[in-house]
Amino acid sequence: MLFDINTATGHWPFRRVPNQGIPELKRLLKSKGITGAAVANTNGLFYQNCHDANIELAKAIERHGGFFAGIAVLNPRYPAWERDLETCAGKLGLKALRLVPQYHNYRLDCPEVLAIVQKAASLKLPVFIPHRIIDVRGRHWLDTEQTVNLHEVGALCRATPEAKVVFTEFFTVADNPEELVDKRGQARYPNLYLEISRFRSVMGQNIKRMAKLIGHEHLLFGSGAPFKEITPALLKLQHAALGPREKNAVAGQNAVRILRLS
Repeated sequence: MLFDINTATGHWPFRRVPNQGIPELKRLLKSKGITGAAVANTNGLFYQNCHDANIELAKAIERHGGFFAGIAVLNPRYPAWERDLETCAGKLGLKALRLVPQYHNYRLDCPEVLAIVQKAASLKLPVFIPHRIIDVRGRHWLDTEQTVNLHEVGALCRATPEAKVVFTEFFTVADNPEELVDKRGQARYPNLYLEISRFRSVMGQNIKRMAKLIGHEHLLFGSGAPFKEITPALLKLQHAALGPREKNAVAGQNAVRILRLS
């Protein structure tokens, strides 16, 4: 099993991105040996009513035999979010919630975020938060330069311990492990999961170190396709200094568990 926790479909308005459509994205992923993927609709970053993007996504993936697990994109400051979230989890069958404060203009510590994360947890939906969508150093001048840091996500994890929080596009903190563990070596955020595509990889030791810090059960393979090339993420997983059991968990078993796909 090789399950990609971090993919996207939909239009990116600032540059041409190949393989944005669901059929093209599926072909690309399968060509790299990936057997399933979680996918969010990029249109949800830009629509005034981002729930329209969730409806689009559900229709787009329903013909692809369960290959994709849909991720809803909602804005907690939009008044109808609770109704829309229940629709996403029920009628549309989406498997997670994605929050993008960089694009929807709010902070993770606002009351509306706490409310939507608590509701997602009650619906058994993990909450995805990207550090960024693209590298902001090369952004279009109309695009945002805001990112989300580990401190903000960690504070949300502490405020909502019942939720599973997936931090995607995360840069490792190999030189500052105290950001992830306390003085006793215990994980500061037991409900935090990290996607590995932007981990720095030094002979596979960095992923191993992160696994020791927070547990391999909390690491998830993701590529960032189609915004990023898939091969670097595959190589990081392939060369990770982990045993077969741990590597299989990172490759897909952890994702299947938290998305409740089996």
